[in-house]
Amino acid sequence: MKQKKISLLVQVLVGSALLSGIATAADLEGHSLELKVRGIYFDRDYETDTNDRSQSALGLQLNYESPYFGDIIGFGLSGYSVIKLDASGRMTSDVLKVNSDGDAQDGFGKIGQAFIKFKYQDLANAKLGRQLHRSMLLSSSGSRAIPNTFSGGTGEIRPLKGLSIYGAMYDEWSPRADAHFYKFKTDKSDEGDIDYIGILGASYENGPFSVDLEYLNAKNFLSKTGLVAAYTFALPNKSSLKLTGGIHTSSDDGRLFVTASESAELDDEDVPGSANKKSDNDGQGIFIAADWKLGNLALGAAVSKFDGAWIEDNFAGDHGTNPFPTGGVLADFSNRDELVWMASVGYDWKDFVKGLKTSVSYKKGTGAKNSHVRSRGEADESELAVDVRYQVPIVKGLGVRYTSLDYRSDKTGRLDGVKEDEIDHRFYIDYTYRFF
Repeated sequence: MKQKKISLLVQVLVGSALLSGIATAADLEGHSLELKVRGIYFDRDYETDTNDRSQSALGLQLNYESPYFGDIIGFGLSGYSVIKLDASGRMTSDVLKVNSDGDAQDGFGKIGQAFIKFKYQDLANAKLGRQLHRSMLLSSSGSRAIPNTFSGGTGEIRPLKGLSIYGAMYDEWSPRADAHFYKFKTDKSDEGDIDYIGILGASYENGPFSVDLEYLNAKNFLSKTGLVAAYTFALPNKSSLKLTGGIHTSSDDGRLFVTASESAELDDEDVPGSANKKSDNDGQGIFIAADWKLGNLALGAAVSKFDGAWIEDNFAGDHGTNPFPTGGVLADFSNRDELVWMASVGYDWKDFVKGLKTSVSYKKGTGAKNSHVRSRGEADESELAVDVRYQVPIVKGLGVRYTSLDYRSDKTGRLDGVKEDEIDHRFYIDYTYRFF
């Protein structure tokens, strides 16, 4: 098995080298080939000592993308590889996947992206195949050794200046710690029972004003909508104030939404006689946020209020995309009846240490209730996050990052959306080299 993984990686590297040769022979203009290397280390300390663990790995990406030939068609190809460095404590899929024998896998390689792209002037573009995705309600996570990717099609049209209308439909995805692509499912269904994940959205920007609208549908399981508007005020002394407001909803969408089909966030199994029966969700969250920038200093504040439980994960295995500025890293902070506030401060130290940036944020959620029976559980929760990033000036493309996360909860009864206490230390070393 290990030999097979190495063989796949060699094929990816050789294939990308051939693409490099083709591009060089033709004309480098418009071609892109880059190597991304990431060293990653996670140390996770839980309230329950038996859950403690640490994992480290080396992630490699070799990304090639062609120009649009004839100004119409092009393609992209990316080879991903993850190599285990160390793993200890409880064996669970995190940076590394756990094999059937209970040990962290030694590594793997895969074709993470392989797509054909199309465009028509500056009016429309599309992609077919394996690709990264980033939008309001669905994104490829970048917090592990490699990102997760999706397989399907995307498209965008820009009929007016500042207006973008886009859509996507995927029928497979590849997790960030796995070599394979899988059909979508719920926590209770078989693989492929969710036929597709579909997205339709629009974005409009005009000077300091912007508005974004997006709809997501996990077929026969879950649907979501999101609406966000923002306005940026120019203030004296080259400072600015950005005000943002939004509303997001989640709701059950058919036969696959049964008891425990979303086991990590809902408490529908707490309803007497509900086992293996149709369930429901009608979650809504609203927020307002303010971000003030003055020179190298950035200050932020936000508050969110939830009516019902807003579901972050779109399918089983998904780590979700949280569009709320009050969303946490270790927990969602989007439970029924929960009120969440956030404050943050960031500073760019370039006048003292070039390349150094730091930020601190604190989130506090109160009044969270059991998603289906209020009396069965209530909780408060908080998360303190410290983020230090340093882009090494003397080595182009080299950066290091350290993140500390301290999550605390005070829970009575049953409330799956609130987790046990946890302290995380995360280290990243990233290097990017562009061949052309």
